[in-house]
Amino acid sequence: MNEGSGVMAEAIVVGAGVVGASIAFHLAERGVDTLVLDREGPAAGSTARSGALVRAHYPTELETSLAWESLTEYFEPWGDRVGGGCGFTRTGFAYLADGENEEALRHNVAMQREIGVETNLVTPHDLREIDPALSMSGVTLGAYEPRGGYADPTATAVGFLRAAESLGARFERQRVTGILERGGEVRGVRANEGDVESPVVVLAAGAWSVPIAGSVGLDLPIHPARVRVALFERPYSLPTHLTIIDTVEGFYARPTAERATLVGSRSSLEWLGDPDEQDVDPDADFIEKASRMVCRRIPAMEGAPYRSGRSGVLDMTPDGRPILGPEGPEGLFLAAGWSGTGFKKAPAVGAEVARWVVDGAPKRPEMEGYDLGRFEEGRLIRGDYEYGVRTPH
Repeated sequence: MNEGSGVMAEAIVVGAGVVGASIAFHLAERGVDTLVLDREGPAAGSTARSGALVRAHYPTELETSLAWESLTEYFEPWGDRVGGGCGFTRTGFAYLADGENEEALRHNVAMQREIGVETNLVTPHDLREIDPALSMSGVTLGAYEPRGGYADPTATAVGFLRAAESLGARFERQRVTGILERGGEVRGVRANEGDVESPVVVLAAGAWSVPIAGSVGLDLPIHPARVRVALFERPYSLPTHLTIIDTVEGFYARPTAERATLVGSRSSLEWLGDPDEQDVDPDADFIEKASRMVCRRIPAMEGAPYRSGRSGVLDMTPDGRPILGPEGPEGLFLAAGWSGTGFKKAPAVGAEVARWVVDGAPKRPEMEGYDLGRFEEGRLIRGDYEYGVRTPH
């Protein structure tokens, strides 16, 4: 080791977003001396800009299982399980489909129910009874999760990190620039204040994981992309509404605690050459499109004033799924490439990664298929019934 900070730990987690904070919490619960390193404060990167929807609707069994465990064993009983508050608010969640996605919706809801998710197929008439504020134009079928909703992304990450610290974990604001190895084994990380020794490093730094992994010869197919959301002030006549993913109009929306409605769309993705490219507020074109989409689905939002907006950087992979587990030198674990779907699964993912580190394997063996090698070997992860989401118009 070179001269450095002299800090040592049994495990280093790089990244203090919601995934890294959850991993640190679960490692600390297992008695592992854990050090979390991040170049900024907790939740300062992508997490703080997450849409933070909480739902279990996915087209694969693994994603569904992780999201459902996160909802029922963490978000709902947060105060008892983790401590403090995460801002979870149950609004009910609806997934809206037209004829193009109807068959996939039927199959996916059946799969989710087999896993134990409380979800049902609902007709447009059913949805109007659940939430009279919704227009059902173009919708032929929906899925409804009464226990779904949203949480506060920053409070969730900070809550995990504080709980980890109460169990003995430590947090330091340091920029990690590389991984140290010797003889095919991890020896720690190189940071701006010097080398830090550890036999285990968990890389959970989103798009910023790429150059760090590259220091030990790993080429991560993670590409940064900017995504935008806009917040519109709700009228007093609309105190709240369902959290929705609308594949007909091509957007998602949820209420916020400040009497606003958050609207986002994956069609707003802007590929970046560098995740550190200057952050920009949503432009007028996106704001106008977001307003038009939400007003078509929630007519009471017509004329709702634009309050604010933000953008965040997603860590996109070719199949939209993360890279998980041991890679490269012994002792290195990856938990990056979430492609905008990490928040609602982060609690259960943290438990699984900690189990992987300590016990040598996750509880869910299918997670081992989320390895880096799948991209070169053509094992991209797809659900049996994936959805086609329309581009907003």
